Amino acid sequence: MTRRMTFHTGEFARITGVNKRTLHYYDSEGIFSPDSIEPNGYRAYSSRQFYPFYMIRMFRDMGLDLAEIKEYMQNRTPERFSKLLAGQEEWLEQETAKLRRMKQIVANQRHILQKASKVKLDQVEIMELPEQRLLVSENLRPLHLKEDWEAIEEKLAAHMRLAMESEAITGSTFGAMVAQEDFMHPGSEHIISYFCVATDKKWRQLPKEQRRLRPAGLYAVTCFSGDYMNTAAAYERLRNYMQAHHLKPAGPSYEESLLEDMSTANPEEFITRVAVPIYTTADICDTNI
Repeated sequence: MTRRMTFHTGEFARITGVNKRTLHYYDSEGIFSPDSIEPNGYRAYSSRQFYPFYMIRMFRDMGLDLAEIKEYMQNRTPERFSKLLAGQEEWLEQETAKLRRMKQIVANQRHILQKASKVKLDQVEIMELPEQRLLVSENLRPLHLKEDWEAIEEKLAAHMRLAMESEAITGSTFGAMVAQEDFMHPGSEHIISYFCVATDKKWRQLPKEQRRLRPAGLYAVTCFSGDYMNTAAAYERLRNYMQAHHLKPAGPSYEESLLEDMSTANPEEFITRVAVPIYTTADICDTNI
């Protein structure tokens, strides 16, 4: 028996996972035609056409429009095929990087949500925090002292635009840094020195003047619910704790939203974490030598 090497339109469509209308359309547009027309008028596709059709569908899924595919199929050569593949390989690398970043954002956000579910509100804990890269805004403290709110809004907008355009947002929301001289002075806790966002982006991919490291070490940490701008009670709690336990702040504080607008529609359920770096006993001893 002669081995059957051709397939009618319905068979070819079933095997390749498309409907017959797609094959008819591709044929009418000159994109992909049957290998032959049988005497009875049936279109016949050969077995050697399966792989070319698979590649066409793959290129379609990769973003090539039908006009591009048609132009290539009507003028294909090994050289043009090599050029087409090189272009698609570059596109795939970009898409792969984008997917990796999206996966990282999802994983980081899930971690933050898990962390939020375990916080103890309105208490102070001493925690060991790892080093964290931050993308920061311009120094806003002088503008806060002058109460130049319009300029502050402009700087915040510029910072957000930079964070999004540089793809520095990797799952953390926007936060803020408050100078030690301000959060240790009752009534000045609202004076923000920098807006910031934690990022996993490599340093060399971020503007040098906007890079800042939150150092690894011990931190006095407290969390509160409600309006993230109402930080006065949280800082008072931290000051009282540090005084009672003879601790000294070792730099600016770091404010971070754990639950915010994306997590809940109820502002009363927002959760903000405030972390103040503290000197250890060894640090204090070294300072006094």
